[in-house]
Amino acid sequence: MEISKDTKFTLSTETLVTIGITLVTVTGFYFSLKAEVAQAMEEPVPVISREEYDLKDNAIRSEIMNNRDLIQKNFKKLETIEERLYELKR
Repeated sequence: MEISKDTKFTLSTETLVTIGITLVTVTGFYFSLKAEVAQAMEEPVPVISREEYDLKDNAIRSEIMNNRDLIQKNFKKLETIEERLYELKR
């Protein structure tokens, strides 16, 4: 097939209607998606409420304090073990 001045290009009515419907659908989808993105950027909904955040924050802080106490107790035990080991080496 060779394209030249004499080449004829024909479209049926069915093909034109299909192309038109496809263009309208894609355009509608694009503007709908664009509107949803704009709305999402304006009104971000927090994933968790402030109360839930405070409760989780307090729970984490108390767990850290509990771990701190345990670390201090383990440090004291370690010092005792080191003292005993030092005495054994004498």
